[in-house]
Amino acid sequence: MLETEILLEDGAADLKLEDGVLVEGLPGIGLVAKVAVAYMLSRMRVKRVCRIFSPHFPSLGYVSEGRLVFSFADIYYADSRPPILFLYGNSQPSTSYGQYDFCEKIILFSKQLGCRTVITIGGYGKEVVSERREIYCSSTDSALLEEWMRKINGIYYVGQIVGAAGLLPVLAAEAGLRNFSMLVEAGEMTPDFQAARRAIEAVNNILDLGLEIPTLDELSRVYMQSLQVLEA
Repeated sequence: MLETEILLEDGAADLKLEDGVLVEGLPGIGLVAKVAVAYMLSRMRVKRVCRIFSPHFPSLGYVSEGRLVFSFADIYYADSRPPILFLYGNSQPSTSYGQYDFCEKIILFSKQLGCRTVITIGGYGKEVVSERREIYCSSTDSALLEEWMRKINGIYYVGQIVGAAGLLPVLAAEAGLRNFSMLVEAGEMTPDFQAARRAIEAVNNILDLGLEIPTLDELSRVYMQSLQVLEA
C-alpha cells in the first residue's frame, strides 16, 4: 500500500446522497473534533461506509489496556436531513504529501457519494480561554460564512489552520463544494470536553439535528464508551 486506500463496506457502493454534508472528526488540538463527532455518532443512527488506511499515518500503534489499535479513519453515513457523512479516526497523516493524498481522496469520494458541503472542526489552542469558548470561522464562500457564523455566534478567523481541518475546506472549494471551518477555543486539557461540547452545539445549530447537548460529565462518559465501539 503506497497511497491512501478506501475499503468499502458491503453495499456502500450503491449509496447516493442528495445535497449531503461531510463533517470531519479527526484528532487535533484538545481532540475537539474527535470527541464531538464520537458523541454525534453515538446519538444518531449511523452505518459505516468505509475504512481508510494510509501509509502516511504516523508509524506507531496505540495501546489501551494491552490491546493494540492501528491507525485508521472511518466514514459513517447518517440518514438525516440533510444526509451526513461523518469522518472519524484516531490519526492524521504526518506529512504534507500525506495530508494532500489523504484529504483529496476523501473529498473526491464524498463528492462522488453526493456531498455538496464540507464542515471541519478543530481546536484553537490558547493559554487563556473564554468561558463561552469562542468559535473562529472561515470559508471560501463568503455568503455561507456569514449565514453560519450568525447561527453559532462565531467570529472571523485570521491565521493558519494545520492539518485536515484546514486542507479539507481548500480541496473542497477546488472540487466545487461549499465549505466551513470551525476552530473552537481549547485549553491545555486533552480531551477538552468543554470545547467539544461547544462544537457539538455549533454543528447541531448549523444542521438543525435536534440533538440533546450533553453535560460535560455525560460527554466524557459517552466518549469513553464510544471508543470501545468505534476503535474496536
